[in-house]
Amino acid sequence: MMEWSKYSIENKYLPITGAFALFLCIASFFFQSWLAFFAGVFIILLIYFNHLYLKKVGEGLFFNNKKVRAKYFPDEKGEWVLEFQNVSIPIMKAKLSVSFHDSVAPHDPHARKQSSIYEVTVPFSISYRQKTSVTIPFTAEKRGVSRIRKIELMIPHFFGFGETILEKEFHSIQEALVYPKTLAVHNKHVVLTSKHGESPVSYSLFEDTLSPAGTREYNYSDSFNRIHWKATARKQTLQTKLFDKVTEKCWNIVINIGNDRFVTDNLEEILSGCADLAYFFVKQNIPFSVCINMRYVGITPFYYIMPGTGREHLQKVLEAIAHIDVQSSVYPFEKMLAYYDSHLEQQPFFLLAGQYIPDRGNILNRMAEKGTSIYELIIHEQSASIVKKSFSQKRGMFS
Repeated sequence: MMEWSKYSIENKYLPITGAFALFLCIASFFFQSWLAFFAGVFIILLIYFNHLYLKKVGEGLFFNNKKVRAKYFPDEKGEWVLEFQNVSIPIMKAKLSVSFHDSVAPHDPHARKQSSIYEVTVPFSISYRQKTSVTIPFTAEKRGVSRIRKIELMIPHFFGFGETILEKEFHSIQEALVYPKTLAVHNKHVVLTSKHGESPVSYSLFEDTLSPAGTREYNYSDSFNRIHWKATARKQTLQTKLFDKVTEKCWNIVINIGNDRFVTDNLEEILSGCADLAYFFVKQNIPFSVCINMRYVGITPFYYIMPGTGREHLQKVLEAIAHIDVQSSVYPFEKMLAYYDSHLEQQPFFLLAGQYIPDRGNILNRMAEKGTSIYELIIHEQSASIVKKSFSQKRGMFS
């Protein structure tokens, strides 16, 4: 539950009306008019109860800021559910205004949008000792995290002599996370390598001799030292050892969201291309890690996801991409490369996604000399592609 910031606004004519009612009561004694006296008293009581209502209303109203984290793909439907409980004076014919980030778009055609914030206003009433919920439907619109930033309740007096406003700007723990859209990367087949490594695949020229996978009947082309003698004795026919097929295919995706001051202009296209690659890597069972030059509180000063594959790993990567905001604090890209080169587990394949300044290519050049294959994600108008980078031996430049 949370408390409200509260202030009341009374009708500007009430003081004049109160003075007139007091004059009417005094004048009734001179004119000996009971009607004028009761009219004056009635107006004074009306003003008093109006003031008392505006002062007390909303004191027993609580909002349940419950923890909800819903996840959506673009164009999926969802809803905000706001739960209230009232243990004080009934609230009638009020208006509830809710503000939230524009990663989701409300269905209300009268909703207002200012900058990146939507504001929706709905009618609201609640009785004494009643619990009620308000539902605001929306559609997931774009990559990001949407949270309710502000709730404002405008409570009018029964007779229209002013209103009480309850408002609260707070950190909502109810949020809607929208996964990024995908931008088709046309030549993803370049990530399917055929180098010797440790990653299991269904077909490869290389085998892991420490990981037996079974036996089959001996062929004349098989090497003599691959005969499985125990299986041969058991089946009374020559048997050949089989081993798991392996290859070297682990990747590291490095996302540069911008320089020290500004976020790059085509950030959405870059992130959409990386999302498409993440889906492809998981489908092909290719392990991959992710580095994002967004400041992070922890041992690693930037956002880093360790190598992995599978649905859980994919979900972690998509959530990390969804959390990238244009207001994010940017970690210097060159420092991130240096930290990766000296502290983190390096992968045989390195994919650069985002802006790169060639005259600072000494770190990538050093990585290339160690045997790391460097690639870059190139963004086109409606698609993307992967290009292998080569380095000049003289200048250490990348082209």
